[in-house]
Amino acid sequence: MSTTTKAAILVELNEPLVVAELEVPDPGFGQVLVQVHYSGICGAQINEIEGAKGPDRFLPHLLGHEGSATVLETGPGVKTVQAGDHCVMHWRPSDGIQSEPASYLWDGRKVNAGWVTSFNQHAIISENRLTPIPADFDRRLAPLFGCAITTAMGVVNNDARLKVGQ
Repeated sequence: MSTTTKAAILVELNEPLVVAELEVPDPGFGQVLVQVHYSGICGAQINEIEGAKGPDRFLPHLLGHEGSATVLETGPGVKTVQAGDHCVMHWRPSDGIQSEPASYLWDGRKVNAGWVTSFNQHAIISENRLTPIPADFDRRLAPLFGCAITTAMGVVNNDARLKVGQ
């Protein structure tokens, strides 16, 4: 299935993202093609845009690691989601295969991506970065479960050393 998508691409650090049309690859082993509905943005993405960790050897690349999506197609080996499933997209590994990150094409130029990207209308996501949710779950709220809520739970459990029930 040949798909194109609009995406926000980090081309240069400390510069505005470039919105452009990309060619989306077919999903490979452990990969899932999704339609992205909503995306969040957190400090990690801002830091990446601003180059807080120094030079970025993966430029140009896609961003976003929290969102809501619907599965359109699955690649070989995928067992935890199927076409039509509504999902949370997240940075934290979960069930399923950790696939190779996808590469997209932009005017014949390679655009890198990680295991999950959400600043695009369609994305190839690693199976283990998707968690199915009920079809009636509010897609606008789902991105919060992809980063903000899991990060907050980590702070409570790891930094404050509180456990469930305390």
